Amino acid sequence: MQFMVHRKVRGAPSERWVQFVLKAIARRLPKKQRARMKNGAVIFVGDARMRTFNRMHRGSDRPTDVLAFSGTDGEFGDIVIAVPYVRRQARSFKVPFNEECARMLIHGALHVLGYDHHVARDARRMFELQETVLNDILGLSPNAISTAIAAFRP
Repeated sequence: MQFMVHRKVRGAPSERWVQFVLKAIARRLPKKQRARMKNGAVIFVGDARMRTFNRMHRGSDRPTDVLAFSGTDGEFGDIVIAVPYVRRQARSFKVPFNEECARMLIHGALHVLGYDHHVARDARRMFELQETVLNDILGLSPNAISTAIAAFRP
């Protein structure tokens, strides 16, 4: 799994943390989908840049938490996360920033893999998988998470 991590804004999670979350996602995927998770990028941006991306690609002139772009020719694609937006969202949901940011990374990755939530049945399937992966991560002790993250090479 070769994902580039671009941290364009202060407070973005580390590359090790991103790789840790991506590996947790891959462990829960069927083999065919897991094989698609080989090359991609995760980009952490501020609200202004996210607003521009959202306006250009979705026609909505406001920031959002996460955008996902499918790749071509065997590439996974890109996931863009607005750090300030996710930080505010975490506060409003009363969860830690890293938990909400992991949720958004998982959410974006599932979109790239073809999951969607426009129809109730599809939404249930997507959100169940999203929360299962998140619970896999949260169920680890802090020491186990630190050890797992430290095991990744930057």
